[in-house]
Amino acid sequence: MPSLRPSLSFLLPLIAGGGLLTKLPEIIPLVHFELASFLFPERFQKDHCFVDQSESNKFKLTSLDFTPDPEANLNIKSYKLDKESLNIMGADGGSAIEWAQFLAQTRLDDDRLTVITSSLSWDDATELAILALQGQVDNTPSLVIGLQAEFINSEAPLPEYLKLSVIPLETPDGFDLPKIDHIRRPPSINSNSFGISEIRGLKLESAEDQTLIPMLVRWDSHILPTLPLASILKSHRLTSADLILEEGGYLRLGAQGIILKLDQKGQAALPTTGREQQSASILQIYPEQAETYKIISPSSAPKSTHSLEAQIKQALSQKPVQKRTYKRWPLPFEVGLLLAFVLLLQLRKTWIEPFMLICMIGGSVLAGKWMLLSPLVLMIITFHFCPRSASPHQKR
Repeated sequence: MPSLRPSLSFLLPLIAGGGLLTKLPEIIPLVHFELASFLFPERFQKDHCFVDQSESNKFKLTSLDFTPDPEANLNIKSYKLDKESLNIMGADGGSAIEWAQFLAQTRLDDDRLTVITSSLSWDDATELAILALQGQVDNTPSLVIGLQAEFINSEAPLPEYLKLSVIPLETPDGFDLPKIDHIRRPPSINSNSFGISEIRGLKLESAEDQTLIPMLVRWDSHILPTLPLASILKSHRLTSADLILEEGGYLRLGAQGIILKLDQKGQAALPTTGREQQSASILQIYPEQAETYKIISPSSAPKSTHSLEAQIKQALSQKPVQKRTYKRWPLPFEVGLLLAFVLLLQLRKTWIEPFMLICMIGGSVLAGKWMLLSPLVLMIITFHFCPRSASPHQKR
């Protein structure tokens, strides 16, 4: 009777590998293994390339390129409250009632972004003036106000006026955000969008020709946006609940919005050089000439906000563009590939198995297709459990 061993050594590995091909999407640990072993160029371009893994269980990846566009034509301008603009505001040169008049003068009917880089804070303002200013703040639809903060280990609870700015975000393990627990000049008004414009004592780190700018800060267990991030959110008409922080530190403004790459301290590489600011008096005289994004800087604004225009411009230009989608091969091709590898295994040469693994990994890079390793590995293991057939000399 002819031996069945040669057919078993051929069929069993093929059955094992082929069976795993159809069941693989249901085995989550193996899906993670496949994801870790799949090589493609964008995997090594993490600074400006994000890989959407939402369909990885279907063995499909989409790479998104969010490289800053230096040619982005964004209508953004920074204005300063110089002597001329303060003279227009009034004799007090920046009191609460004069700020109310300034917002009323410069507000347009649309919802253009307005960023005020210093807190609207007065110790001696009358209640009537604060009420007037609060009314103007409430009627300015896209307003963001900057606050200076510090960490003094006060153990103070989060102030009530900051609660609407809290970001409901889970940070990945290993993230160490800058801490704050005190606002240096608490605002005299309420707003639904405050951003931390400066953290006293925090030294900014340089990264090549840019600086690592904090995007997120922590007050006890609460996460708050810095002024650049709060401004970007407001410019997109998004709330803090629309922020998505992916593994690897990719901060996404909604599923289709811009992407910022953060380090483990919640910082993004952004410019720190600013252009010369224009006098805010032009807004008071010709408000219709205001850009879509306008930044108002009082004389008390921290130095770190001077480059806010460049930071917002670069961040807004990082709109992701689909670069490439990687999918697995069609099932008939995968079965045919396993059949070819089983035939190679019949040679029983020591170089065959490393050769096959290199072909699978290298092939995924060259072909831009997701080649599945798990069926091949299972097939090799099964093949080793299949005994060799006896040679004719041994049978005698």
